[in-house]
Amino acid sequence: MLAFWALNYRAYDGYFQDDELDNLSWGPSLGLADYAPALLSPLVPQNNFRPTGHAYFTLMGRAFGLDFPPCMTPVFVAHCLNGLLLFFIIRRLGIPAWHAMAGAAFFLLSGSAMDAYWKPMYVFDLFCTTFCLLSILLWAQRRWVLSFVAYWLAYKAKELAVMLPFVLLAWEWWFGDEQEGRKRFLRLTPFFVASLSFGLQGILHNPNKDNEYTFRFNLEALKITIPFYAGRFLMFQWSGLLLLPLALIRDRRIWFGLAGAVCFVFTLLFLPGRLYEAYAYLPLAGATIAVAAAASRVSPLWFAAALVAWLPFNVTELRAQQREKLRRDDIAYVFMSQLERWVAQHPAIKIMVYEGAPGEYHDWGIEAAWNLTHQAQGLPALFKDSEAGRKALQTETVAYATWNGMARALVVQIHSPEATK
Repeated sequence: MLAFWALNYRAYDGYFQDDELDNLSWGPSLGLADYAPALLSPLVPQNNFRPTGHAYFTLMGRAFGLDFPPCMTPVFVAHCLNGLLLFFIIRRLGIPAWHAMAGAAFFLLSGSAMDAYWKPMYVFDLFCTTFCLLSILLWAQRRWVLSFVAYWLAYKAKELAVMLPFVLLAWEWWFGDEQEGRKRFLRLTPFFVASLSFGLQGILHNPNKDNEYTFRFNLEALKITIPFYAGRFLMFQWSGLLLLPLALIRDRRIWFGLAGAVCFVFTLLFLPGRLYEAYAYLPLAGATIAVAAAASRVSPLWFAAALVAWLPFNVTELRAQQREKLRRDDIAYVFMSQLERWVAQHPAIKIMVYEGAPGEYHDWGIEAAWNLTHQAQGLPALFKDSEAGRKALQTETVAYATWNGMARALVVQIHSPEATK
């Protein structure tokens, strides 16, 4: 864990991107009355509200506002907790401690899905993994009810957990009779009922029609998604194929890890419009179990040697990704700090019309930034070429903001309706 912190401490130098600002703009205003129904409801929310994950933004927003560094500590702690849970699961499979520790180290230090532990926006994937691993561990301990509670919380963090019952089924099939002398498949019934309900709702009532959130059940989708996720395992093209020969080894522990990786990546394969490295975080946990199980069949010295040989390449890729993320975060910080200074001097202006945006900011990110600088909600930030933006320029006194990407400068001027006449 110390090695992880040493490799990733610069994450504290980062800053919020637009999705994070969007969540911070409304998350802190939520209370128990908002969370309790969403957490307990068996219905898939149409507004994409994920209470387990959004709780992070509510707590961090209330405690720290736009102070970024404190928001990273819970993210790092959750990632380290996931490594620990993974270690316990590997040990539960009867894999020796040294191999289990090496497997956990591989998961903790890997840059394959580093956005999950570098960017607060992906706490949904981070917490989903936490509760999925906890559910598996509790199931292995025959604590059925707590395992289901963990599964429910995992789904309420990210829909990727919908496939967890199949992972538990694999555990029960291969290891279920080791404690009680018989398998307990019927106890999986509530898991599969919930999974089926969530899955059907997600497909039949998906409000996203023909956009990046739409499921594409066709070969063209697989041609896009399979190469992407196969390349995330060791961060070079098709590196995930190195896992395939492991399936030929007659070892139930390896098969379980591979089953977990396949189950957790399955739904992602039909979302070609949503290709993000953080999404590979939970499947990577399954792959890690398979690798640790396979390595347990050889001397721990060989596994340690392989880990040492992999580490320099991983660190090189990790550093390259870190530099790019910090570059984008520096731009976001400049934009926000300059906007904050202007708003502090002109607090009465409540409408902004803008042209240009930093990096990959979307319209909702600009609006969130505008509201956060006012410590308010519902204030409009309008693109200058939109119908609402043109109308505001003609009828309202607005802040007219222009972002110069080359100079990394935000210029904001007060624009009155008379200026357009």
